[in-house]
Amino acid sequence: MNNVLIEEALRRAIAAEQSGDLDRAQKDLERSLEIDPNHPMARNNLAVLLARRGNPAAALQILSELIASNPGYPSAYFNRANVFLALGRTENAIADFINVTELDPNNVEAHRSLGFQWLAKSNRGRAMDHFARTYELRRGEDRTGIAQRSLRTSSSEKLKHDADLFRHLPSRAGNKQRFESLANLYEMVAAGLNDGVVELSDEQIKLLGPDYNTAINIKDAPEMTGAAINSELDCPAIQTAWGKGGAKVTMIENLLTPKALLVLRKFLMQSTIWHDFAHIDGFVATYLEDGFACPLVLQIADEFRAALPSLLGPHPLTQAWAFKALSGKKPIAPHADDAAVSLNFWITPDIANQNPETGGLIVYTAPSPENWPIVDYDADQVRIKKFLSENGDSAVSIPYRENRGVLFQSRMFHGTDSPDFSSGYENHRINITFLFGNNKNV
Repeated sequence: MNNVLIEEALRRAIAAEQSGDLDRAQKDLERSLEIDPNHPMARNNLAVLLARRGNPAAALQILSELIASNPGYPSAYFNRANVFLALGRTENAIADFINVTELDPNNVEAHRSLGFQWLAKSNRGRAMDHFARTYELRRGEDRTGIAQRSLRTSSSEKLKHDADLFRHLPSRAGNKQRFESLANLYEMVAAGLNDGVVELSDEQIKLLGPDYNTAINIKDAPEMTGAAINSELDCPAIQTAWGKGGAKVTMIENLLTPKALLVLRKFLMQSTIWHDFAHIDGFVATYLEDGFACPLVLQIADEFRAALPSLLGPHPLTQAWAFKALSGKKPIAPHADDAAVSLNFWITPDIANQNPETGGLIVYTAPSPENWPIVDYDADQVRIKKFLSENGDSAVSIPYRENRGVLFQSRMFHGTDSPDFSSGYENHRINITFLFGNNKNV
């Protein structure tokens, strides 16, 4: 009987928390513990809720006691690791994330977290190990199902893009015929799809084959033996320009060395890592945990942070991605990033841009309210448009240039400025974004 009462209280608590009624959720969890003070899930969930409500010390005590009595409970270690991070105790957090991976080797989030923690310590080798494991668990032979929806859905644009990618791969013995066959199959399936993202039929999945939307081909992007970012960057001037006039936005020319730019471009042109086709209509994307992590990308982020110690020193990398526009005129609408500082830069050659005065980034320097929630790209658009209609005179336009970067405060709204790019696979506009730090610590 007690188990039934506890299960009912736990279900109510989860529903209350999902609806935003945190008081109700806490009462239900505390009720569960009145029935059974040692119930592991109730203790674990209460600790997570207390941490969410701004009481990490209480959460830490509950989780430490839970681990002492249940040393084989991976969720408790994972949640305690995040509490340690909130308290600034990174060494303890790393130790607990490692405990999670030892108890549960297929825990994607623990490997992902360790990737970022080791990168913050400039240990790119260990970071890459964990990002590679994360990718394997998402897309490889050991995949756990976490990315299952993207393996059973598609869009006509996504399939046509991948077909173009296959045809742009360098010819290798035995591979040319395989990739041409794949391109033909993808185009055939694309021709039968309705607009937008659609569920694939079993027959379509069979035609695409078991490797659809996985790592069919990965181009090497190793670390540079020398620097990856331009050694001639005037870093003191960049840091000075950042706060000049109160507008926390500045432009950076020739961000990467020519060699790093070339290797990065080949990596993104020849790797089947463009797995996200549903986040923004008309774009494909890749993220650190889903294929974008490679030694060169981690080197660029690490070097850039080291080059601007007073600006980025307190802000480790928290995410990175690349977006590719499948239409030459498709913009990314204004949005904000959930971080402290963002770096946006472009790698498509200038010859693809048919209007050199636009195609870059518009940053609105009017700060969004401190309590402004970042919900979802599409869901945020109505609120953002209203805000910008009242603060539109704060817009700063930075025209597109290959290897140009824009550094800005992440919570400022920003979007693409009237792109006009030529058609064709090699002309797709690719922008890369690095996010540094937490927006609460700006």
